[in-house]
Amino acid sequence: MDAISFVYQALFGPGLVTAPVYLALAGLVAFVVYRRQGAGQGFWRWLFPARIWRHPSHLIDLQLFVLGRLLAVLGVFGGVALTTLVAVWVARVVPPLLPAGSLGPVALALVLWLPSDFALYWTHRFFHRWSVIWPLHAVHHSAEVMTPFTTYRQHPLSLLLTDGAVAIFVGLCQGLLIGSLTEGMAVAEIAGINVFIVLANAGLAALHHSHVWLSYGPVLEHILISPAQHQIHHSVDPAHYGKNLGNSLAIWDWMFGTLYVIRGTERVIFGLTEEMEKPLMTQRLWPVLWDPVRRMLRLG
Repeated sequence: MDAISFVYQALFGPGLVTAPVYLALAGLVAFVVYRRQGAGQGFWRWLFPARIWRHPSHLIDLQLFVLGRLLAVLGVFGGVALTTLVAVWVARVVPPLLPAGSLGPVALALVLWLPSDFALYWTHRFFHRWSVIWPLHAVHHSAEVMTPFTTYRQHPLSLLLTDGAVAIFVGLCQGLLIGSLTEGMAVAEIAGINVFIVLANAGLAALHHSHVWLSYGPVLEHILISPAQHQIHHSVDPAHYGKNLGNSLAIWDWMFGTLYVIRGTERVIFGLTEEMEKPLMTQRLWPVLWDPVRRMLRLG
């Protein structure tokens, strides 16, 4: 039973959009969208169309999801530990701005979560703008159909770079603001961050990678990234390139000029169209893993 619980937590734990509670919430919202759109077929067939769930692209999503979770379980991505090391070092060099214990769990989590979301935005932006590392992120954009598992369609090296960059930035902010956390504060940090993980996923992150078109409207989409906005981000239309790079918050896109606000339903085609991306578009695991490394070695 312990082994089953371990595997379940690794694949469907509360920090993942694949957690059953988040998928169930996404399903309920999808049902509301389905009723509003007046789809001319049954709900389950509309939500789980065979053309998507049996597509070779989705099968690669599943393989990369399992590979990524396996590497995470083996400790390849040690973001939390790196955050702590950076925070301790910074706190020793620079006196923190806030006294220890001055923040409650939720405020503490907010102080740490905002830099995390900010770092994810800029890391994502660098992947799109820097040609040397773009091939790694191109793996994610090579999805031709999207399901919640596409969230984890990531090259292992991309995961390593992203986790490292976010961990260092969050550790820097933590060290400058509140210093290194004591053991008691670490418990509060975990509890508080879980609150924001729940809120972010309750914000329908499971639908960001899906065929369900859901826009929050032009006002709210300056604050939060909607599923429709993220689907625009995956579009092959040049007008959509490099837009809506935020993870949960759209305010970074708004501030730095990469926001694309939805004005109506748009027809979106996913994937990559450049000649150099053809190996990724074969939707086979070995080219997806090796070709980005080959291109990086050549560009480097």
